[in-house]
Amino acid sequence: MVTRSALVQLETPDAYRGRVSSVEHVIGAAGPELGNFRGGLLASATSASFSLVAGGLSAILAIAAVAATNNPLRAYRPPP
Repeated sequence: MVTRSALVQLETPDAYRGRVSSVEHVIGAAGPELGNFRGGLLASATSASFSLVAGGLSAILAIAAVAATNNPLRAYRPPP
């Protein structure tokens, strides 16, 4: 979340920074709640252990997919 917030602050033009930052904040606040909901549903259908492992593996796979397919993000360097 810190990295995402820093990128938003650095790369959003001044005229849009407030609006974009507010949307980024809503996404940052809602994301964990959606993950908790997903984990609870999966745990009620299977087990808490399976839900925990499945959530961790899916997060690792999602990060690997973004890293493999998003060249601009990997090549990002902060402005001087």
